[in-house]
Amino acid sequence: MRVKLFLILFLVMQLSVSAQTLKQLKALNGYWSFSVGDDLEWRLPNHNFSDWDKIYVGRSWESQGYDGYNGYGWYKIKVDLPVGMSKNNLILKLDGIDDADEVYFNGELIGQSGTFPPNVETAFNQIRKYTIPAHLINSSVPNIIAVRVYDVYADGGIMGDVGIYQDVAESYFLLNLSGSWKFKTGKNNEYKDFSFNDNDWDELRVPQRWDDQGYEYLDGYAWYRKSFNWNNSSISGDVIFVLGRIDDKDIAYLNGQRIGSVDEMKRGPYDALKQDHRALRAYRVPKSMLKNGKNVLAVQVWDEGLDGGIYEGPVGIMSVTAFDNYFAEFEHKKGFWEFFYESIFE
Repeated sequence: MRVKLFLILFLVMQLSVSAQTLKQLKALNGYWSFSVGDDLEWRLPNHNFSDWDKIYVGRSWESQGYDGYNGYGWYKIKVDLPVGMSKNNLILKLDGIDDADEVYFNGELIGQSGTFPPNVETAFNQIRKYTIPAHLINSSVPNIIAVRVYDVYADGGIMGDVGIYQDVAESYFLLNLSGSWKFKTGKNNEYKDFSFNDNDWDELRVPQRWDDQGYEYLDGYAWYRKSFNWNNSSISGDVIFVLGRIDDKDIAYLNGQRIGSVDEMKRGPYDALKQDHRALRAYRVPKSMLKNGKNVLAVQVWDEGLDGGIYEGPVGIMSVTAFDNYFAEFEHKKGFWEFFYESIFE
């Protein structure tokens, strides 16, 4: 064991720290408006919260005058985003929420973690990364962010850093496929077909765990489907379908034809020695498989326990050259603890 630890420490000295794929655009730590209690009308952008208390995001509400309070609390803030800033692939990142949350951007739910009463489940140890849909973003007037929090006991509230970020993968995409996807449980292989009617399926946000979107007890098989238009005739050669990180196994289909699985990918050049749920899915596809106009991407996922789904990005289509550059920059380099964990447990 000592020899292995020595080798790990030696190799770590040769490694660069893993590059961060999120670039901060706006820090949001500081004083937010706050109220205890619960009213879903508070999520709406036209709700007047000028008479609410002010508390600091980054510390518990107990330390700011609400000692001993357990239950619901709401945070709200107005955020100006500059005209001309790209609205694509913006992410609201929140650390240290105790215990469960729902986050609204201009009145629309963009993410949730943990579960509220009557079946409370904490997510205090999760970092929230919620994609902000481009159509919700205002550049000419302030945007309203509302965070509904439920605390079970002890400390409560938003106790970590909050900010708006942009995934650097955005600059590598030919087409960004994150956002709303169709979703259904089960193993039915017909769900991969181009012509299958998925109108009555649920809609889930991708990337985000299905556990945080109404399927907290789901283990086993489920399907995702995404319809998209393709009209990029300037690209020659193959493209890479990047499907983020999936917990645990997957098989992906384009227009009914299989394009890859994590087991196949891990025998290729893009594994980076990770466990299945940490491997970035990257499936190389001949351009000829893409239709001019509507296409359908279907992904069968199998979860063996705990969290499940397409839970982390990037998700989209890249050229082979762009993905090779992205992978070399953000996947080959490991930080100390990631390398230590993989060396010991994988």
